[in-house]
Amino acid sequence: MGGSAHPFPDPSVFDLERVESVFRRAAAVAQEASSAMAAVDAALSVIHDGLEGAGASALVIEHGRLWPVGVRGYSMIPAGLPLDAGVVGRAVMTSEVQLVVDVESDPDYVAVRDGVTSELAVPLSTSEGLIGLINIETSFGLPAGSDAAVIELAVAITGSIEELRTNGSIDLSSLARLFVWMSALREPIGIAEVAVRTLGRILPIESSRLLVLSEGQRRSGSAEWSAPGGPDPLSEELMLRLRDHVGPSAAFELLDAGELGLPELVEARIRSVVLIPLRANGQDIGLLAGASRFATKFDRAQAETAALLAAHAAASLDAALALDRERQSAHTDTLTGLLNRRGLEERLERDLSDAQEGRRPLSLVVLDCDDFKDVNDRAGHEFGDALLREVGLVIRSACPEGGAAGRLGGDEFVVMLPGSGVEEALAEVARLRRELAEGLADAGFPLRLSAGVATYPYDGAGASQLLRAADQALYRAKAGGKNLVVAFREIVDGAASTVERSDDPQRHRPGSGRDGSTLLDVIEATAAIWSESSVEDVLERLSKAIAYVVGATATNISRIDGPRLTDTTKHTLRDVDLGADIAYVIADFPVTQAVLETLVPKSISFLDDDLDGAEAFVLRELQMNSALLVPVVVHGDAWGLVEIYDMRLRRYDDDETAVAGFLVGQAARRIEALGATPVGRRLLPVFRMPLA
Repeated sequence: MGGSAHPFPDPSVFDLERVESVFRRAAAVAQEASSAMAAVDAALSVIHDGLEGAGASALVIEHGRLWPVGVRGYSMIPAGLPLDAGVVGRAVMTSEVQLVVDVESDPDYVAVRDGVTSELAVPLSTSEGLIGLINIETSFGLPAGSDAAVIELAVAITGSIEELRTNGSIDLSSLARLFVWMSALREPIGIAEVAVRTLGRILPIESSRLLVLSEGQRRSGSAEWSAPGGPDPLSEELMLRLRDHVGPSAAFELLDAGELGLPELVEARIRSVVLIPLRANGQDIGLLAGASRFATKFDRAQAETAALLAAHAAASLDAALALDRERQSAHTDTLTGLLNRRGLEERLERDLSDAQEGRRPLSLVVLDCDDFKDVNDRAGHEFGDALLREVGLVIRSACPEGGAAGRLGGDEFVVMLPGSGVEEALAEVARLRRELAEGLADAGFPLRLSAGVATYPYDGAGASQLLRAADQALYRAKAGGKNLVVAFREIVDGAASTVERSDDPQRHRPGSGRDGSTLLDVIEATAAIWSESSVEDVLERLSKAIAYVVGATATNISRIDGPRLTDTTKHTLRDVDLGADIAYVIADFPVTQAVLETLVPKSISFLDDDLDGAEAFVLRELQMNSALLVPVVVHGDAWGLVEIYDMRLRRYDDDETAVAGFLVGQAARRIEALGATPVGRRLLPVFRMPLA
């Protein structure tokens, strides 16, 4: 957060009296200077020399950013800095002088140069409001009172800063620093924003726009700026029409708006238009345009500087666009042009994060081409690839605004629908399948598709859970006769087809068609529990056995420790994490407390309309959708709690609850037989639910 710490020098060397003297000399030379630029340069030089090489800068506020107009003691200060960063940002927001004696202790400090101990940010205001700042950074500790001592300098230099701010000029050294900073940017939109704002400082214009062109000269984005009270920037459509007025070798074109005869310009009372082509490697990659209601001519120096700005912006944009193409290539499926698996995963994580923050649903659709293997077998892989390309083309064109589509692999595709609940998603899938059927039929590729739909937060809280749920729903659609759409919610509610395949690893789990093998699993688990010779081993065996027999995602076993439940044993599927062990205050969780008091198991799920908020918080934190709470009863009293979690949105039925209760009871009897030896006590972090 700051530079290196430095011991303060002898107060007699840089006491308040000496600092005041430096600021008085700076104010005096500023008042005696022959121009605004000379005043700023002279004042900053006095500060730099008088305060042992202090970093001193003068900045103006324009277009919602900070622009340096004078610098001493820095190798570079970026142009276009935001107004809310660092100690300077605090001075802008409060309009008060900010003195930080020791930057190491200030959380807002942002390091720009090494070896800084103190910072002084001085806002400069006129009757119109804040116009700029003077910022000073020293290698020694500025004495208390320096903030008051700098006021005389602030008064003396404000007029010069205002003149530099309003005359629209930008000096060569500031332009060079701007170019260095622009070269470091990697996002095209960021480069474009800097360029349009800077053009407004170079030329006497009131609005500007930079239009980026992609391959084929199509629009691919733009940035705009307009001065307060100025005309709107030229529209993208108008800029494309005006491109014909730029000669193939022209670097700068100034057009008389009246001679163009365009109603848009007449209505906006625009008198002149500036067009500056952006060229890189002999290709037009964009156009920079400005408009003015007052100026009709610019001097040669202004035009050359604007052309230089455009040339550097073009080079920076070309590099950023190339990097952007590389990024897209790494995330794009080469066959279909849709997102590849990596791109899908990253996009899904972003969309899920937005859905969680905005408390909005998100649906995931997995589409699969029915009998695609037969197509490959009959017509060959070349035909199959052509078919997949056509499917990708139709999906891309049919994907709704804000959605995203990708190819998981083979003939399996995914469509993400942010903001869509299950009903909206099903309607969207119906439309998508209709358009796919029509588009593929028109292209000579008749094909049927099946789809599975999963929705956040009901069917899963994480990307892998949603994909797994949508894939389960897709399998059910395939097993139900193909050319179907099944929502995972239908599986949970039992409304969908229950056709099973013989190799399904969950076929013997409760809830998926029970037979004698479930009883066999229970008998085997009971024998294993009774074979253990310590409480720790009994709990370890129980956690694994109960998850397997009941068919759950994870198990957590806790031991009662006074008013708390302390985690002791966990078992999860390979890609699941229940987090670190922790102690919970029982009274914070009403359902848990009721289970331990009544000794009656309880199933909780996001399907429950009356799900307790504290229990819902835990489920969501663990990225689970349902749980079964079973008390461990030893010698007639509650001894602990077994929590059986599932990513699936489900309710544990009576049979599953009975099986879980039986196994927990067997573990409790074994613990009694072992003398109820307590599990080793550990000091764990205590979690408390925040007050509502």
